[in-house]
Amino acid sequence: MKRIRFTPILAFVVSLVVLLTVSTYCSSATFSGKVVDEDGKPVPDVTVTIDSYKGKFIPNRDQFNMNEPVFPPPQPTDTDAAGTFSIDNIVSPSVNRLKLFSDFQSDYEVRLIEMRGISFYMPQFQYSWHEGFSFGVEEENDINDVKITVRLRMKISGQVLDADGAPLSNATVNLMVSHRSIDGRGRGSGGGTKQLDAEDKFTSYENSPGYYTVTVTYEGQTVKTKEILLEEGQRLEGLTIKLKEKSEKPKIPEEVRQQVQGQPNFKRRQAAFERRRQGVWAINPANRHAYKKIECETPEEAIEKAKEQGAHLVSINDAAEQEWLLHVFGDANYWIGYTDDLKKSDKHWDNGDPLTFTNWDTENLLAESDKDTEKEQKEQRKYTVLIGVTGKWQRIRNNSPVMNLTEKAILEKADMVIGMPTPEKSTE
Repeated sequence: MKRIRFTPILAFVVSLVVLLTVSTYCSSATFSGKVVDEDGKPVPDVTVTIDSYKGKFIPNRDQFNMNEPVFPPPQPTDTDAAGTFSIDNIVSPSVNRLKLFSDFQSDYEVRLIEMRGISFYMPQFQYSWHEGFSFGVEEENDINDVKITVRLRMKISGQVLDADGAPLSNATVNLMVSHRSIDGRGRGSGGGTKQLDAEDKFTSYENSPGYYTVTVTYEGQTVKTKEILLEEGQRLEGLTIKLKEKSEKPKIPEEVRQQVQGQPNFKRRQAAFERRRQGVWAINPANRHAYKKIECETPEEAIEKAKEQGAHLVSINDAAEQEWLLHVFGDANYWIGYTDDLKKSDKHWDNGDPLTFTNWDTENLLAESDKDTEKEQKEQRKYTVLIGVTGKWQRIRNNSPVMNLTEKAILEKADMVIGMPTPEKSTE
């Protein structure tokens, strides 16, 4: 069998063939426009990508004739602060696929594309994340003033902790998400092996409203959450899944363990986890108040723990105090000390402080509260949660899905000075 040697002459011939092939598609076009949300506001930092293929649209067959991909491909671009983008040097004529991401984890979904006076609506389930939106570009024919309307995708996100409350950072777990439709006509599930990120977080994007259940399996243990109602367009963050038992590991004799260099002190680690569960007081230098983060199952339990320690659920009196709390204790969900009291018309914190600062989540207010009778309101007392991720406050009832996502509270004591003896009750 004869072998072809890659000589300089052969290299010249190959280069000439490539040059002639590319020259038939040397005309270039520009694709530009703007990405906005459903309220018409610009959306920055969205990656716009185009997969370009050599081919044309076939009118009589109502389909695209797609050949090999164009090389080099058009370069992706990010929208600026005004939501605008522009991709140049698109080969024409060509068939292209528009996407707003480079993988399957886009935080946005396309709702509407307006191109050359034509609106292309993207109903639910019709837009394929993998294939994108196909369109053709004629020779030297720019497509400008494209308007892409998007919205944030529905999702459930949270963290996974071990039995001691320590985060499973970068751990590999089996994550399954099951759902049933609100009308009960459809069911489904999906998931598989997933690696948690460095902050022990996971995210599962969903496509439709319904009742969702998250199941996590790690080292032989399986934990299943309660059903979570996810309404149209809703995004739930802060779900905490905690293993009930410690992972089984081989026991090492104490004398052997102490001889191993670099072996962690397990008693000290256990004590640290216990301190974390009980919480440690921290002093805010701005007001000299002491604050502590505690774990609790319900807001009632948080209130009882506060009473036992001579404290109260935190009252947040200004934006600076809230910023300090989130900086010190992290962006979890916390019960705070504002509850509805039907007997008093003035708004105040549980410890009696006046309500001088609020940060309500206006999109998730309890609009139905005005319709409840006084008896119903007494039976379903409303508590307040500080959503750490957004910094917004929400009023919560026992039937709210946020109730299951809130397992921490912040306690507060006024004028606490560490190390100062308690003054005598009677002094001269």
